[in-house]
Amino acid sequence: MSWVTDVLLLFSLGELYDDEEEKLEEVIPLNNINAWLQENGWRTLNNLNQYVNTGKPMTSPVYGGAFNFLKIDEFIKIVKTQAWREPHNVQLLIKDEEDEKFTMYEIETVGS
Repeated sequence: MSWVTDVLLLFSLGELYDDEEEKLEEVIPLNNINAWLQENGWRTLNNLNQYVNTGKPMTSPVYGGAFNFLKIDEFIKIVKTQAWREPHNVQLLIKDEEDEKFTMYEIETVGS
């Protein structure tokens, strides 16, 4: 038996660069989220941008996955409590198995 939850996490390119506009080697909030997923027995979010082949690259990083028995409230909390560089540009979309559509969660402020 399974209970699948679909997750999409979108954020701005600003998460990929420091204040001097140098590309960061890693996105710490994303790493923390993926570490939490692994610690709880799930796989990490996948970079979905690599699957876009429409002639232009995506201008926003998009990560996602489908998770069996995801602890949704805990997952939302872990995403919201990250130190995002541009929290106003982070969007989390979740669709639980019996939901008709995705619910969007915005990250208004750090630690919200």
